[in-house]
Amino acid sequence: MKAVRLYEGPEVRVEDVLEPEVGPGQIRVAVEAAGLCGTDLHAARGHLPVPGLPVIMGHEGAGIVEAVGAGVSEFGAGDRVLILPSETCGNCPACQDGHLGLCPAARIFGMARDGTFAEKIAVPASCALPLPDGIAFEHGAILADAVATAYHAVATRAGITGGERIAVLGCGGVGHHAILLARLLGAKTIVAADASPGSLRRAEEAGADATVDVSSGNARKAIREAAGGGGPDLVIEYVGKKASVELAMASVARGGRVIVGGVGMESPALGPLVSFVGREIGVLGSMGYTRAELDRVVELTATGRLDLSGSITARYPLDRAAEALDDLENRRNDPVRLALLPGASS
Repeated sequence: MKAVRLYEGPEVRVEDVLEPEVGPGQIRVAVEAAGLCGTDLHAARGHLPVPGLPVIMGHEGAGIVEAVGAGVSEFGAGDRVLILPSETCGNCPACQDGHLGLCPAARIFGMARDGTFAEKIAVPASCALPLPDGIAFEHGAILADAVATAYHAVATRAGITGGERIAVLGCGGVGHHAILLARLLGAKTIVAADASPGSLRRAEEAGADATVDVSSGNARKAIREAAGGGGPDLVIEYVGKKASVELAMASVARGGRVIVGGVGMESPALGPLVSFVGREIGVLGSMGYTRAELDRVVELTATGRLDLSGSITARYPLDRAAEALDDLENRRNDPVRLALLPGASS
């Protein structure tokens, strides 16, 4: 079968590999669509350590069950499924609570083990979820990452209530869906902040009331003025940089809260305690989602309440994976999420 593999260098190759065998408790899925996100790009460019190379890339995917291993009763051949982004232990307190993103033993597909950028993948049955007939495979592929992650941040960590003013810093794949969900959950005013004109345009299409180009002028002042009333009640950060986290804390209203969902290695400054404590700002990290939250976004999508029609902005066959990575890196055509379609021809 054809697969996209990452080698030392780093180097991305599209090549023929053996089909994965189906072990006990596993299912083999014919991948119909795989989402391509910033994590894949960071791995492909050597910005994230990936042990045990070479590895088949990709952690977002959806497809059709082709075969089931011994002991699997919840799926059968022909079932439509979406694939979770990592294999978890199932035993730790986080797994027992259904919070898959906090499992300390999680093995991310496409990094710690072979992933979804292939014609087929074998995964534990616990790493799959039924995909309703009304949801396109390309949308199913991103539900268990870009969409559910945003839902966890907006609905659970932020606990957004109707009538709140919010700002989203970083309006790429996850930030875009945070805007969609904030609108769905009743936000009064949504301010989108980004340095990319294309991302800001996409944010308006997703429901943002105002946009701020953080690369020009006083971004803090612009965000606070756009939100009105002394600044946004809630700021959600999806950049993962020191400057963006500090901007989020500086922009939020007195008594407001900041949700940091961007992942990076930089260390933001808390600022003078007299300002931080005196303004009573709440700052929370947000990682992954719970199984119940994933079920909820699947339901919202299946019933048409959550519209993902603008989420996939370009599609590529597997043998154009390098081009897709390059387009994402250079933000050609204002990407939200890109999809690899293993069954498509060049």
